[in-house]
Amino acid sequence: MLEIRQIFQEYKEETGNPVTTELVVELADSEETDLVIKAGVQDFLLSNQFVSKILAQVSQEPDVMLIYRNLFSAEGSEMYIKPIELFFPPEKVGKLSFADCVFAAQSRNEICLGVKIASQVQDKDNNFGIYLAPSLDAKFSLTLADELITIAEDET
Repeated sequence: MLEIRQIFQEYKEETGNPVTTELVVELADSEETDLVIKAGVQDFLLSNQFVSKILAQVSQEPDVMLIYRNLFSAEGSEMYIKPIELFFPPEKVGKLSFADCVFAAQSRNEICLGVKIASQVQDKDNNFGIYLAPSLDAKFSLTLADELITIAEDET
């Protein structure tokens, strides 16, 4: 990961062009999150926590396994992190409730799972800006840099 970041930096210095490639990392050990943040990676998955939470949920609610089968099958829906402007016109972006986000996603035949706040992506104390399944009355001050986490058929 650090080597790839170095290659990105060298490319930028040699060409003067910004690197537009996004680097996503899977971490097996949550102890390494600080290293990942310092390396400039903004999207990462803590796989041990992810799998543990799925197993715990399925053990309590076996019917939820149908949803996971759909999500993890090749032809099923997928999770996406999508720009807020796909859901709201720029003049409507601002103080919104999570219910507003859910309704906006539903109007596109999507399911809103949460919100990603761009200004908090480096903030470990705020879960790196990821808010999954907040209460419907939770309020967010959203900007055009923020995103919604959805389940959808495609990324458009």
